Amino acid sequence: MKQTSYPPSEFYFELSANGEQTPFLKVEGMSTEVALEDSLKEGENPFKYRLPSMPKGGKLILKNGRAKKGSKLMKWCAANMNKEAGSPVNRSNVTLHLKDTRGKSLVEWTLHNAYPVNNHVATRRSRAKGVAIKDLELAFSFFTVSRK
Repeated sequence: MKQTSYPPSEFYFELSANGEQTPFLKVEGMSTEVALEDSLKEGENPFKYRLPSMPKGGKLILKNGRAKKGSKLMKWCAANMNKEAGSPVNRSNVTLHLKDTRGKSLVEWTLHNAYPVNNHVATRRSRAKGVAIKDLELAFSFFTVSRK
């Protein structure tokens, strides 16, 4: 049986959102931070305890991607970016896959309650069939990881 080395020498990321897959070359910021809360115990010897509270979700930045023309991902981003102040955002669970050169998924992250907060699309005057995404920033509540 052939052993696969980890991490692979060549790989890419694929974002599954709104029923379609979009490839990206780089990912930054996949993290969650546990917030600490100070608690003071009164008495003869007052102690201050630092207790963990709900984890704080981070932001994921996807770079160098290519979406199809008329992409559901780009429509989702536009719908959230063009909302009026105070309007609720369209949250969705999205999945990020780390894939090898053959397209086999190695690691899968599920981002819960994700929504786009920023995106930069390359403005090219070519007749390409897709949209070049310089970067796409997603906020999320928390993520889960599974290894394939």
